[in-house]
Amino acid sequence: MKLRGRVLLIGVLAIGLTGCSGDKIGQPTPESSSTPSAAPTTTTTKFNAPPPVRPAVLKLDGIDPCATLTADQRKQLKIARSENDPLDVGKTGKPAPTCRNRATGEKIFSYNVSLVTDRGVDYWQGGGNLDVDQKEVSGFAAYQIKLTGTSTGDCVITVDVADGQQLFVQFLPISEGFTQDQMCQNAKQGAEMALATLQTLK
Repeated sequence: MKLRGRVLLIGVLAIGLTGCSGDKIGQPTPESSSTPSAAPTTTTTKFNAPPPVRPAVLKLDGIDPCATLTADQRKQLKIARSENDPLDVGKTGKPAPTCRNRATGEKIFSYNVSLVTDRGVDYWQGGGNLDVDQKEVSGFAAYQIKLTGTSTGDCVITVDVADGQQLFVQFLPISEGFTQDQMCQNAKQGAEMALATLQTLK
């Protein structure tokens, strides 16, 4: 099977080369509010954060990220193995507890589920080479995030689950054969399943 080397170069998040960051590739970092103003471009999306819309408050503190998908859910998603491996979501220097759920077979991909407890979804408002779109997942306010200008990277759904906390679900293709729409649909499906499980954990 032909694997896409560029996916590995995109990095642990594979959703954006942002600002002037030059250290680790592929971890999106929203523009700082102190950045001098510049002419509007099509590579940034700025908006006001929507008010919290939560059918329930799902605090993520102390939860094992690999417990967010049940054995049955992993089977539905064709996941072969899961492992805890913290992920520095947004290059903040504070890795979030993350479960990397990997599939093997004809198509190889990963569902990376991060439980971010030190910043909410408003962290993703505008800036960088990211397309950020407001969404709703199972009644929760959410954002869909992908790299601007490509359809071969990945897709993320990040969900507002509690004040200052977010459920961050990345669908990362490793082999070829996924369209951007399929990536985002898969990320949403993973987020829906994780939300359903979280509501049974506490």
